[in-house]
Amino acid sequence: MEKFQGRFFEEIRERLKSLGIKAILFDFDDTLIHTQELFKKYMDEFVKKVSAETGLDAKIVREDLERFNNEEYKKQGVNPERWIVVVQRMAEERDNYGDSPVNNLHILRNIYTDEPRLKSGAVAILEILKAAGVRMALVTHANEEWTWRKLETTGIEEYFEVIKIVDENRHKGVDDWMEVALTMGVLESECLVLGDSLGGDVIPGVAMGAKTMWLHKGSTWSMYRTGEVPEGTIHLDEINQLLSALGVFGVKY
Repeated sequence: MEKFQGRFFEEIRERLKSLGIKAILFDFDDTLIHTQELFKKYMDEFVKKVSAETGLDAKIVREDLERFNNEEYKKQGVNPERWIVVVQRMAEERDNYGDSPVNNLHILRNIYTDEPRLKSGAVAILEILKAAGVRMALVTHANEEWTWRKLETTGIEEYFEVIKIVDENRHKGVDDWMEVALTMGVLESECLVLGDSLGGDVIPGVAMGAKTMWLHKGSTWSMYRTGEVPEGTIHLDEINQLLSALGVFGVKY
């Protein structure tokens, strides 16, 4: 068994070397953990409660909630405090709302206290790469306190040489990925960037000269799917396809 594992890890190292990859830079939310399902769970609960209290059709409540959230995301990034503005704008949008959106803000705040689930195969992939001596970093865009809580509850902090938490009040871009490459002492072209967001992960990765993988089923949020998929980007359905996509099992990158 040990001899087999040794050959397996050597194959990983040799394959990455042949591709010129010295470091793998991961996104976090909806790449390694299920984050969107927390948003869906509590946004659904919020819509149901506000609809019941106001008599407004749930479809109308949802459309208002999503529209204002998308608009505030563009202005405030992923700062959780944007929900305050979202519910206030909802209350001002229609007389029928009254104070219901504001009074139910606490439901949306549960997004940031509930424990996220790890993606299937995420820990196994990280464990294999670590055992093979692959250098890894995490480049995430979220509230800092929330990020450390998620890292603690999922227990995957130990796998990363560098953890970069991008300011929640702006958007993740090429400079953030380049900063991590610089910190690790590798060239941008020697990195593999993997994430679920075109605008925050894949397009910046290509812009800095890295190889890229898009976890295209990671998030269905329209804000993360805006833009053209760069040529040469590998599509993954799930994170557990990473090794086969790299060609460790004979599949060519």
